Formats: sequence, structure tokens, C-alpha cells
Amino acid sequence: MDTASAFWTRVQALEEHLDSLDYTVLSTMSDADKITAMTRMRRLADRMSAGAAVITDAVDKANATDHTTGTPLSDFLAKTEGRTSSRGLGEVKRASKIAHHPGVRDAALAGDVSPDHAAVIGEELRKFPRGQMSSEQVDRAAGLFLDRAATTPPERLRKATAQILEEVAPETAPSPGDEAARIAAQRRRAIKNRRLAWGSDGEGSTWFSGQLPDLEAHQLIGTLQAFGEKGRRAERDEAQALRTQRDEGTINPSEYLAARTELEHREARTTGQRMADALIDMVNGMASLEKIPSAGGQTPRLVVTLNYDQLHDALEGEIAAGVVHGATGEIPVDAGSLRRMCCETGILPVVLGGESQVLDEGQEHRLVTGAIRRALELRDGGCVFPGCTVPADLCQAHHIIPWWDEGPTSLSNLTLLCRHHHALVEPDRYHSRDQWRIVVNPDTRIPQMLPPERLKNHLPQSPADPTASRTGTATMEEESARTGAQDSGENSAPTADSDPGENSAQTALVA
Repeated sequence: MDTASAFWTRVQALEEHLDSLDYTVLSTMSDADKITAMTRMRRLADRMSAGAAVITDAVDKANATDHTTGTPLSDFLAKTEGRTSSRGLGEVKRASKIAHHPGVRDAALAGDVSPDHAAVIGEELRKFPRGQMSSEQVDRAAGLFLDRAATTPPERLRKATAQILEEVAPETAPSPGDEAARIAAQRRRAIKNRRLAWGSDGEGSTWFSGQLPDLEAHQLIGTLQAFGEKGRRAERDEAQALRTQRDEGTINPSEYLAARTELEHREARTTGQRMADALIDMVNGMASLEKIPSAGGQTPRLVVTLNYDQLHDALEGEIAAGVVHGATGEIPVDAGSLRRMCCETGILPVVLGGESQVLDEGQEHRLVTGAIRRALELRDGGCVFPGCTVPADLCQAHHIIPWWDEGPTSLSNLTLLCRHHHALVEPDRYHSRDQWRIVVNPDTRIPQMLPPERLKNHLPQSPADPTASRTGTATMEEESARTGAQDSGENSAPTADSDPGENSAQTALVA
């Protein structure tokens, strides 16, 4: 057996060898050699991880950190490695599972199975009725698990537990009645342990953590996957629709290439990003159908506060905007997001004094009613961006003449856009940004998309480029749409009655 001195000598040698590795040689390797190097290094990493787990378990069993530092091991790991205490505790428990059975432990140290496989096997072996099994039966069960680990992902190994127990110790296998009782007890524990938590990461995002019983979780996962697949299908349909429109001459080459570039950005989303977008789409869909229940007599709101004198600057995009008071605390919000929020949600202007006392409160105006929403869906059928096939129930209602520019909430001033294209076309106050724009055809009153002017400098055009003829009349069309919309004078967005010159005044927007 190695002495402690030999152990430390070899640890030091490992560190020296790691320090001496020259990773720049990767650029000189063939693809086959790169793959070999990757495979060997990943196997070494697994062996090192297993070794660290075995040592961690030894420290835990000896209460070494308690004796030498007066600190439990989980807190010691949190303090010395920059982890949370819960993550430190998770590492301790995982190490215990890996080291639980000598045969499984040694297989992980030798690199025959991954630490993840070893942890699952150790956890499953603990579920066996050890008091009713001989050590030979337990060893045989461990061997069967190890055999399956070569071709089975870690989590799927759990499904083999009952079969392995039946094979090595049939006398201890539960009867159908016992199994039913076990499943019922498991269900009760799962319901009791359900939880959901969230908080701000301090970097503009909100984290979520929790667990659900399997039945409910599978329903949620299935719904999210359905939304995700719907997005993929919409992207395929959109690509085909763009090609058809290009071939038929419905859109010109500039429009096609611009729309295709935007589509490629969405196609490049990771699975995690798609699932996050699916969750957002699911919530937006509920909101558009008015399926979100009220709390305290009203549907969920966001409160946006900003200095009154800065309000119009924020809506023009000239400042960073303000602060949203949400479930996770105060959230800085940019002007573009604020404008998009104002398109879809109710606005309640509240004038606040310097000490945040309420000076005046306006009337809430639901910017898009259920009736208008249904009419929009019937007219537009979905996102109106060229080639986009996102259906109406996943779209947002967009004010062509913005609410902050006295644009009314009427069918003639609204159109449907998917979340992605809504962000793309949201204008600044003076339309100074060269971007995709929406105008209303003065004859048909149907929204039309106009591409950015700068595309002409970079993209090829056909001699009969319809953009060239439309560009000269875009301002006239916009003015026609604006005049028609403003003349209606119906349901214009309310404004706060306050003195803009009063430096202490602030405005809160409740959305």
C-alpha cells in the first residue's frame, strides 16, 4: 500500500504534468488526433473527478473539517471554493454515492464508468433491502449495474433497478401490492416536496429553481416542447414562404435577404433558449386570451417609475428609461422594452411628488380589448412581417402610431407581430432610426412592411425593385395613416395631468 508520502509525491507530479501541457499544439493536430486528445482528456477528467469524490467522502466520514476548522464540510466547500452551502452539500452527498460500493467506486477511479454513472448506481443500491440480501447478492447487483452503464445514460439506469433486484434477489422483490403502495407513497412525497422559487441574478435576468411531481412536470415539459416544436415548424414554414414570395416577386431581393437574415438568428437558438422562449410564449398566449386570473381585483401588473421630466426622453430612446417594480424587486428597463410593454398592457399614469406621495392618478386604459384582439386575429391571421408564420395566438398587438405619440387603440392603428419582430419594428419618437417600419395602405387600411433604407447600400436590387417606388411615398403613407388614426380620436392613451416643468415630479406607469 502506498504511504502518505508517496501519495503526495504523485499528486505533485500530476500537477507538474498538467502545468507542462502545451495546448497550442492542438492547432498542428489532425482532426482525428484532436478527437483522440479530447477523448483521453475527458476520461482523465472523469477519473480525477471520481478521485476527488472518494477523498471528499473520506473527509466527510472522518468529520475532518469539523475537527480541524470547526466547520461542516458543506460549508467548508462553500467558503473555500466559492459555492453556495446548498451546492457544497450536494457535492458531499454525490461523493457519498460514488464511494458507496467498493466495486463501483473502483470502476469510477479506473475510468470504466463516469462519476455520474457511479453516483446513480450508488444511490440505487442504497434502495435495496440490504438486511435481506447477502453481500454476494449486492456485489452481483452492482456488477449488473456496471454492465448496463456501458450503454445506458446515467438517469436511465434507474429504470433497471427493479429488474436487477428481481434477478439477484427475487425473494426480496416487492409484490404488486407493495409496488403500488411504494408508488403511492412516492407520489405523496413528490407532492409534499413541490416548490418554485425565483430571484434576480443582478445582471438583468431572473433565475428560477424548483421541482414538480412527475405527472405535472411531464405535462409542463410536454407543453413547452410543443411550443418549441411549433416555433421550429414556424421557422421552416417561414423559410418556405419567403422563398415562394421571392420566386413570385411578392417581395424584392432586399426584403428577402433582410427577412432571411432575421430568420437565421432565430434558427440559431439553443435548445435552452427555445425552451425559455416557449415559456414566455405560453404566458403571452394566456395573457392574449385573457386567461390570467386576477389578484386583488386586477390582473398582474408591472409598475414602471421614472422621473417625469425624463419620461418623454425615455420613450424617445434618449435615456436608459426607468425602473420596473416586479416580483423580484426593482428591474432597470430600457426604453425599447418600455415601449413594447406599453403596446400590450394597461397603463395607469400616476403623478408622484418628490417624496413619492400621490399627487394625481389617471384612469386605467386597457390598450387592447378582447374585441379588438379578436378582430386583429381575424384580419392579420398572425405576424405580418414578410414570411413570418407565427400564428396569431403567439403574437403581440403593436401600435403603428405609438401610444406615446397619441396613437389610438383602434383596429386601423394596430397590427399583429411576433415577439421577435415586434422588437425589430418598434420605432423611436422621431423615426430617426433606419429600420423596418409599418405603414397603413390608405386605400385598403391594411398594414404594410417597409424595409430599412440602408439595405439598398448592401444588398442587390432588381431593376423593378418595388422598394424604390415605395420609398418616395413612405412619408406620405405614414402621414395618411397618422391623419386617419388621429382623426378617429377614440381611445387615445391617457396622459398624466402634471406640470412638466416641476423638477420634483415623477411619473409611474402601471402596466
